[in-house]
Amino acid sequence: MYEFRDTTANNDETVSLLAEALSIDGEYIENHIPGYRTLAVSGRESLEYDVTDEDRPIGIDGMEYYGKRQPDRTITVKFSLQADTAAIFMARYRQLKNFCQGDNRELRFADEPNAHYVGTLVTVDEPESGRLSVVGEMEFYCADPYLISDVLDSKTAATEDGIIIAHINNEGSAAAYPIYRITHAAENGYLGIVHSGGVLEIGNREETDQISYAQSETLSGSFADFSPFTGTNPQNEKILHNGTLNLTNYKGIYILRAGTVGSGSFWHGGCRKWDLPADSNGEVGAVNFYTWFSVEFITGKMGQTGLIQIMLVDANNKLIAGFGVQKSDKVGNMAYVQTYVGGNNPREVHRWYFEPTMWAKDNPFSNGTGSEDILKVGGKLRFYYWGKYYTVSVPELANTKVASVQVFIGQHGSRALNATQFITVCGIGKFRGRKDNVTKWKDVPNRYAAGSEIVVDTESDTIRADGLPANDELVSGSEFAMLPIGDTDIEFYASSWCKTPPEVTVEYRKRWL
Repeated sequence: MYEFRDTTANNDETVSLLAEALSIDGEYIENHIPGYRTLAVSGRESLEYDVTDEDRPIGIDGMEYYGKRQPDRTITVKFSLQADTAAIFMARYRQLKNFCQGDNRELRFADEPNAHYVGTLVTVDEPESGRLSVVGEMEFYCADPYLISDVLDSKTAATEDGIIIAHINNEGSAAAYPIYRITHAAENGYLGIVHSGGVLEIGNREETDQISYAQSETLSGSFADFSPFTGTNPQNEKILHNGTLNLTNYKGIYILRAGTVGSGSFWHGGCRKWDLPADSNGEVGAVNFYTWFSVEFITGKMGQTGLIQIMLVDANNKLIAGFGVQKSDKVGNMAYVQTYVGGNNPREVHRWYFEPTMWAKDNPFSNGTGSEDILKVGGKLRFYYWGKYYTVSVPELANTKVASVQVFIGQHGSRALNATQFITVCGIGKFRGRKDNVTKWKDVPNRYAAGSEIVVDTESDTIRADGLPANDELVSGSEFAMLPIGDTDIEFYASSWCKTPPEVTVEYRKRWL
């Protein structure tokens, strides 16, 4: 045994733990349930295979062997629990069950603090009636029988003899789930990932760089192209543009945040505007337009307020489409997202409520997860929010050109720009504006732009492009293959015309039987 000091307690009590003491999602049970002690654990080191075979014909000895697999794992924890009175004892037993319940919890043991199993409580022994001290057992079902490292191994690929290769040494005793992070240094239309475990392809192998097509043109790549704007707010003329927005260059990414918020009885703050430049044909404005951006919106205290808007506007400063994140709740912590459209009937078309905490499960705009976009194709407008796309048809906007993009960040009424009243983290960054369907003979703006990032997660079988779902990019026949045990060379392929190979990083966690 060893001595462990409970740093979460409010006193200096020292808790003695067995080497096999169990923590659930990073918290030892002993630190939460008085009178509880882990005594022993079984099932961690068990190794049992399910074998698939069948009888051989009569007269031939033995069986016909087809393969084996590792089934689920059951971890049994033997524990003691005691109390001074029956009432306290039963209360602690209920506490124990409540603390351990829930699906797919991370189970760690004191002698292996940097790795975990994923388990679900399935049984807890019933205590004998009238006892104040018992020794019992509880069982955790682990659908995945493997011990998973908490350490994320990472390997950067390099170009060798014209091929992008990552040399991986999986030192675990089981195959691992790789995560591929691919950042493009130049335009590209295809990605191939090949190793001994399988092949995965994304994009289009046949995509070419020079064809006759209605091209898309990226007209802006950051908020550095925006200028201060004090004119009328196109979504609501009651919103005043009498403040300022600060433009910050953070590691090459331009981010807009509130500088001053002005004053007024309604929403008021700073606004910046980007007028679309002429395309390669010399035409100004875009009937078909796409913008991608990233929103930060996280409260640090209850009752903070703030508003973010990004709006597509015509040459007369009339709203075409907009996306807003608003918190006017001055007491609690409830905010909502709005999408709105212009045309003959300017209106709000969607509203979704969320809690702007720092946790991704509550807030789609926390921890770098706030990628959003707006797409205009003639009279159809498409918005993205929290894993889904939403489309609305506004026929009268079919031939209306997007002339500018406006961004507003502000505060409400007499409230100030301070840590008590204004949203703690509030800003917009990573802007991209693109005009679609420009009729030209020109190099194709390919599906993967310079600077775009593709993330392939083989454990969840997902692909994300610039933070947005992209599983529809998967080529038929591909598989999200695991990394075999030992040394593996992973090869990466791009379009033959790609001028600069992408930067590739492979991440994985070791797993053990």
